[in-house]
Amino acid sequence: MTHVNGNSVSAVLEVSRKVYATSLVLYPNELRREFGAEMVEVFDEQVSEAYSRSGFPGLLRVWFSATREFVTIALPGRLAERMVPIIAVTAALALMVWFSGYIGYVMETACAGCGH
Repeated sequence: MTHVNGNSVSAVLEVSRKVYATSLVLYPNELRREFGAEMVEVFDEQVSEAYSRSGFPGLLRVWFSATREFVTIALPGRLAERMVPIIAVTAALALMVWFSGYIGYVMETACAGCGH
């Protein structure tokens, strides 16, 4: 992390970094594993640069951008990641119900007079 003069500034930047790194759990697992370290590094650089140029308003702009990314990329990706198994199980169950109904229909029509 690039330290801007002053311990309080360093503390603000370090807290921002830790909060951002922790919030990466909102991203899909694969994306986080592959790019998590780089994402934290880029965020860290953006926060340091924005804070040194504009102070607290610059820091807020970076956080606003990160928050927008959480809402538009991370959360939908994470929800889709969880929805895939649910959709697969639902589709498999629907196919099984349809198939059992179809087999019942075939049995009734193929052997209309059997057993009656």
